[in-house]
Amino acid sequence: MMKNLQDGVVIDEFLRADADCPVFGFNLACAYPFPEIAAQFYRPIASRLAALDPAVYVYPDWETHVTIVTFVNFSLHRRPDASRLAQLQLLLPSAIEILRPALAGRPFSLLLGAPVLTPKAAILPISDPTGEITRIRRDVTAALEADKELHGKFTRAGLNVPAIVHSTVMRFKSAPSDLARFAADFEEAAGTAQPVEILIDELLLTTETKPYMREGTVEHRFPLARV
Repeated sequence: MMKNLQDGVVIDEFLRADADCPVFGFNLACAYPFPEIAAQFYRPIASRLAALDPAVYVYPDWETHVTIVTFVNFSLHRRPDASRLAQLQLLLPSAIEILRPALAGRPFSLLLGAPVLTPKAAILPISDPTGEITRIRRDVTAALEADKELHGKFTRAGLNVPAIVHSTVMRFKSAPSDLARFAADFEEAAGTAQPVEILIDELLLTTETKPYMREGTVEHRFPLARV
């Protein structure tokens, strides 16, 4: 699938010239990286997308993830000095405590779909049939709003609750030489993908120290209870 590209594509400022820029952010995520069943689904797609044009950056499977909530947006914190980095890291324990009650749940399934092309990126749309990610986002938002001081700190640091469930898998380092041809080839490559179901049995608080999880660390794991 493809959204209108008549106005061209959005060149990613990091991948264009500074892909390994030191940054700091942290997120509540899952499927980082994709479990093996999803990686088997993804690797052929990634190979096809990478072959489309030198202009694209396709996430290797070790970089794949699904963001549930962004607490600290890495793009707002480039090359943070030691003082700023320490301030941001101090927010990690607060995020863990906010998350504990919201993440008391059972394992759930997600359904990964075929890639969709937008002017900014290619994403895998994800179906959340049980509505568990929607619930988690709602509960985390409510918990933050109940603590106005903490909510303010995270808002200033780049708090973001995505409106959709998805995984970004490709961005643009430059503009494709033939956009119409690129879009047509993308559609052909995407059309070979068949949806795959994955089980989510833990959620993760992850730091991001290079853009788009080119470097990141799992700071805390939240196992989902099994019955």
